[in-house]
Amino acid sequence: MRIGKARYLAPVAAVVLIASACAGGEQESRERELSAEDLNPAPREDLQEGGTMVWALNEYAEQHNMAHTNGNLANVRRTAAAVMPRPTRYDAEGGFEPLTDYVLDYGVSDDGLEVFYELNPDAVWSDGEPITWEDYEANWLTRSGQRDGDFQIGSTVGYDRVAEFVEGDDDYSFTLEFEEPYSEWPTLFNPLYPAEYMEDEELFEEGYQKAYPVTAGPFGDVEFDDVSERITISKNEDWWGTPALLDEIIFDAMGSDAQAGAFNNGEVNGFYIGTDGAGYELIKDRDGAYLTEAVNHGHRFISLNGASPRLEDVRVRQAVSLAIDTDVLSEVTLDAVEWPVTGEVNRLLRSSQNGYRDNSEGYGEFDTAAAEELLDEAGWTLEEGENVRTNADGDTLTLDWVVSDDLAVAQDEGDIAGQMLAEVGIEVDVQHVPGNALFPEYIIPGNYEMASYVLTGVNPYAGGSKGNYGMPDADGEWGNNLARTSTEEIDDKFDELMSETDPDRYAELANEIDRLLWEEVVTIPMFERPGLHAMDENLHNWGEFGLASDYVYEDIGWAAED
Repeated sequence: MRIGKARYLAPVAAVVLIASACAGGEQESRERELSAEDLNPAPREDLQEGGTMVWALNEYAEQHNMAHTNGNLANVRRTAAAVMPRPTRYDAEGGFEPLTDYVLDYGVSDDGLEVFYELNPDAVWSDGEPITWEDYEANWLTRSGQRDGDFQIGSTVGYDRVAEFVEGDDDYSFTLEFEEPYSEWPTLFNPLYPAEYMEDEELFEEGYQKAYPVTAGPFGDVEFDDVSERITISKNEDWWGTPALLDEIIFDAMGSDAQAGAFNNGEVNGFYIGTDGAGYELIKDRDGAYLTEAVNHGHRFISLNGASPRLEDVRVRQAVSLAIDTDVLSEVTLDAVEWPVTGEVNRLLRSSQNGYRDNSEGYGEFDTAAAEELLDEAGWTLEEGENVRTNADGDTLTLDWVVSDDLAVAQDEGDIAGQMLAEVGIEVDVQHVPGNALFPEYIIPGNYEMASYVLTGVNPYAGGSKGNYGMPDADGEWGNNLARTSTEEIDDKFDELMSETDPDRYAELANEIDRLLWEEVVTIPMFERPGLHAMDENLHNWGEFGLASDYVYEDIGWAAED
């Protein structure tokens, strides 16, 4: 059986030309090309060694074990990706290759049932211990759900498909054996944590709680400051790879609506603008600012908690979807930052990927008459003279929508959607909660009925999204599926997807799953997230990475002085 190198199932990327209509006035065509990435690029030889980057984030996250349910956050990944190992590096087109700082080589057998890894023997943890097959095996055992103990694992996807872990001839080689092909094997072990922090349930829970006790990246020595809500990472002088240009990166947590002002005042060097219209107006013409334009690997949506007694009936969720005009919500939000509005979103494929299409027909369209009919069928009736529907028990159809108190766009979405839902007799109670509490105290534990937020891709593949949209585990835990509803058919389609190696069939399966998610109304997609970042024009190799899914942290740097 031949085992060889592979660039396996790279999704096809393309420059995207998008036309849109401006909201609230005379329609006009707004077309422009969006590239696959925009990093204000510069070669390393044109950049200086040293310096600090202050990077604004909208959350001071506590749990930094990304395998943990509470650690599965984009803000956590920004730090973890700079200081923790991962075996794969992606490019803007979705292709991949081994990240040789950690893995010298890997490949898959012709039948897709074996994947070998040859580790870099120079790679060591910050405590001096080598990174060996034992670390990978410990991560696999825990993340596959096999280990005894109370491990709050966000997702077992991919790891649960490994039938056997086979140690190699030395400490730096091993093979994964699968019972059926797993086309998305490059996504595994991202990031990797030391064996002892994956084997012990207490260390799994607390070891990376506002701490990085052991690291292995171009940056390390991670310091958390609870007073300023800053995380500082420093250049790893013992790094065996290409040295980092920057001396340190400071992640400064602040409200999303405060970031543009901080940038304008010179307090931060870069931040994600996204949909902050006021922030965009403040800095779009600012001297010395560079704004990125590219396809972002994420989408914004409304999440419905299917575990709520008011939303457990799929007909109610379908009615909610039909009663909300997402085109209006998208236009209000995206016009504020002069970003193209397509009116189409796919949960699993970005518009730069092979096979991307809209699958919302009949479920994502604005149709209040159909919504009212579904609500009547579900037993939520609107009595004459009343404004809110009730059921046979006299309960009102009142939905709690939680929003971050420091994100104006979320507050607007809740208010506008609430007005729309009121037209069909659904009352919305918009609850403002602290930004740092939104996920750990409300969305993750299920203390909400509706919320709007973003899912960002961590690799070019769609199969990992099974954790976000699939069924609960054997213990009834939903893990990363924060909507708490799904079907066995969705699970089965994800399993088929992850075994598929033909790009066209893979895309077709992804679209079939997206259609099933529309039927189940697990979420209500609104728009692809803008790849709109702001940075100092002298900062390079940072911004919008698209399907590459992360930065080359050691190449981020400041332009050399003339």
